[in-house]
Amino acid sequence: MLPYAEAQEIGVHTLWQLQAKRTKLCKDYLDRWSEAGLDGILCPTTPFASVEHGKFKHVGYTGVFNILDYSATSFPSGTYADSELDKAGSGAKPLSQTDAQIQAEYNAEAVHGMPVSLQLVAGRLEEEKVVAMTRVVLEGLGVAV
Repeated sequence: MLPYAEAQEIGVHTLWQLQAKRTKLCKDYLDRWSEAGLDGILCPTTPFASVEHGKFKHVGYTGVFNILDYSATSFPSGTYADSELDKAGSGAKPLSQTDAQIQAEYNAEAVHGMPVSLQLVAGRLEEEKVVAMTRVVLEGLGVAV
């Protein structure tokens, strides 16, 4: 995702085409969501426990839900990064150039003690539902609400 300062202007026709693609994506997600009978999705907020200040580059874990206009919360899980347990170097092959860059920049020492964050996602216009589900998850994790 390009920073706003670097994004190129687009014409109205191109914007309409992008909106049509977004509408199809929303419909496809809604169909899958309904088919699966989901109330929500509990998932990570970032590729790893925390990100060094000023080095956040990957919105893939949260951005899709912004595009879909889904209701979501992001919250600390009550677990914290441990530089001994969370070392880089799993030997996993990067999935893309972005993934390679993210893996290369991970610094277990810099994020030691930082909170591990999660996100809970519900459907469109379900803000109250996602807040209530988040409260249940936090209580289950033993995190003060």
